[in-house]
Amino acid sequence: MKPITHLFCKSATEMVPYSPIEPPDQIASRLGLKEEDIIKLDANENPYGTSPKVIAALAEQRYYHIYPDPAQVQLRQAISDYAAVGPDKIVAGTGADEIIDIACRLLLEPGDRVLSFTPTFSYYSHVIALNKGIYTEIPREADFSISLEKARKVNLARCKIVMLCSPNNPSGNLVSEEVLNYFLDQDLVVMLDEAYFEFSATSHVSKLKKHNNLLILRTFSKCFGMAGLRVGYGMGSSELISAMMKIKPPFSVNVAAEAALKVCLENLGFYRDQVRQIIETRERTTEQLKSFKQLQVFDSNSNFILCRVKGFSAANLCHELEKTGVLLRYFGTSLLKDYIRISVGTANQMDIFIKRLATFIH
Repeated sequence: MKPITHLFCKSATEMVPYSPIEPPDQIASRLGLKEEDIIKLDANENPYGTSPKVIAALAEQRYYHIYPDPAQVQLRQAISDYAAVGPDKIVAGTGADEIIDIACRLLLEPGDRVLSFTPTFSYYSHVIALNKGIYTEIPREADFSISLEKARKVNLARCKIVMLCSPNNPSGNLVSEEVLNYFLDQDLVVMLDEAYFEFSATSHVSKLKKHNNLLILRTFSKCFGMAGLRVGYGMGSSELISAMMKIKPPFSVNVAAEAALKVCLENLGFYRDQVRQIIETRERTTEQLKSFKQLQVFDSNSNFILCRVKGFSAANLCHELEKTGVLLRYFGTSLLKDYIRISVGTANQMDIFIKRLATFIH
């Protein structure tokens, strides 16, 4: 009998697996540490956690035995009130990852191209390969900006989607208005990933009124501390969203996640205070990191900081800090082999990180 692998599709066989992020209990067990000693700065999560009111709402939820609403009527209305976009222009999913997948399934035929500017969110290449698309990567500039001049020279033949992340992950910088406007004027869909917009206070949602080829992605994983519950949403023209609603899995947002989301949006002050604390800690940590001559630190509009490590191995730095319970993100790709990304934790967590970093470097 032939091995089952001969039946696998080529795109799934050849793709590089998405790098996993371990949960704290597994990390602690592997390192032989207590779970409370783990300082997790590797996944851009909210270090403060979600509101106690969310926990209470999950305990009081009555309909765990009932399927969620496939039309997402109440869910889309709740997001509409927050995002100031009509509910008919919103689709929700199991994280922004699922919205990307739904859009690719809607738009891509085998061999269609998707353009992005790297380094950026690594999941893009993964989901495009699964949808039989061709991922075209254009390198960013040294400061991680996108050159409009170079963008204009890109051949857009058979290009269905351009993916722009703002603030960009992992560099934390914003897409320029000129680059965004250029692609909005082309015959393709502009997928604008605003997963971290609450930390940048910068959004291009107003452009939805004039551009039916714009799809904005957002998530409740970052600012709202719901990474474990998985809710994201897309905003676009009613024609685009209607088509996405037609093909999406019917029950992609579970009732627990929907209940939690509604309570989050009823308690915005709680999360805005957390965002303020994270931004203050980010700015203070950025200045502390800049005091190390071995690091080139990039200013960020998000809840993470990117650094280029000079004079020694970035991978070894992450490995040594991991032994002490401090987890950073190392990508190991050709464009990022000398870089580390540091999620912003609580003020106390960042103080511990800086002390341990200083010990290693010195």
